[in-house]
Amino acid sequence: MAIRTYGPNAVDWEQRVDLDRLRNERLTRLRTTLDGSELGGLLTFDFSNIRYMTSTHIGTWAMDKLIRFALLPRGGEPVVWDFGSAARHHQLYNPWLEGPKRARAGISTLRGAFHPDAGIAEEVARKVAAELSEHGLTGAPLGVDVIELPVLAALRDQGIDVVDGQQV
Repeated sequence: MAIRTYGPNAVDWEQRVDLDRLRNERLTRLRTTLDGSELGGLLTFDFSNIRYMTSTHIGTWAMDKLIRFALLPRGGEPVVWDFGSAARHHQLYNPWLEGPKRARAGISTLRGAFHPDAGIAEEVARKVAAELSEHGLTGAPLGVDVIELPVLAALRDQGIDVVDGQQV
């Protein structure tokens, strides 16, 4: 009698960990929760939340930097902005992000490492606002998990109603 194993290593004689199912079920749960809220989208800066939403990861060295960000617009697909080299890696090795369509180069303010005159916070807000507009979500509340004050101010300057999205 054969007993199925569920080891983490891929083999050609058994289906073990089904990572496509993992990614799809995470995103389905997130979409269901988003659809049950008043939010038009969810913007994440926390690495664990970005990984849950996009199934991307760049290493633990940057987990407290708030440098990368991802957006799930209601009715749309997740988009992740990351360091240029990381975005390129996602484009090459994360086919569920459809290449450059949903894995894009872009960074946030790195917890104040960039001078405000660099316009990084405003660029984050512009990118998010453009994506929300493309999905017809202008004026809808945007939930965020954690956020830096300059980015919050820049999003509000774009007319985005930023609200607590931690429960979603």
